[in-house]
Amino acid sequence: MTTAANRAPEQPSPRIRRAAYAGALALVPYATMKQYWALDGSWGLPAGYATLGDKMAADTHGRDLGPVNGAALWLYEHGVDVTVVLAALGIFLLLGLVRPWGLVFPRRLPLLAGRPVPRWLPLAPAWATAAVLAPVFGVLAPVNGVLAVLGLSHPNTAGFSPFAFTIAYGGFGPFGLALGAAAWSYQRRTGRTRRTAALTPPASP
Repeated sequence: MTTAANRAPEQPSPRIRRAAYAGALALVPYATMKQYWALDGSWGLPAGYATLGDKMAADTHGRDLGPVNGAALWLYEHGVDVTVVLAALGIFLLLGLVRPWGLVFPRRLPLLAGRPVPRWLPLAPAWATAAVLAPVFGVLAPVNGVLAVLGLSHPNTAGFSPFAFTIAYGGFGPFGLALGAAAWSYQRRTGRTRRTAALTPPASP
């Protein structure tokens, strides 16, 4: 007899899955543009903008990057922008909330293969990130955009062209909203599975 604890974990609805895929794709323009800038591309940058490459050439070594200074410089020296890595991790997190490997560790992972993924592992960073991105970029940014189009607001884009600014940062809103929806679905599904397993008596020998 199969118990609830041995059943396949509940999967997200097609709507949540589509939202997650759309949110993941929404970050691709941001990552692409940041990587383009890391490779010394200049389109979309304000005139006179000092890139990390410029700072390194001037022997300032990007010290204004603060605590991520060492990692950012090492990645940049290898042709990668640290924010591209963070975007990739964000996409990985979002997809993990709607894919089977976000519930059970894949078999190719040593020691962890086949074990349930602890709920807190994806939920903690997902809720923390969604709590910041969803209201700021998913609600306030679109409202400010509409006001700007109507001439009622003049947002500060720090000298970046509006088009480049939109491409680079427009995906944060859809990503944050999708992350919140996927986290809610993941939390509800995994919580239901555990409650059902706790209430199901063990199988008779």
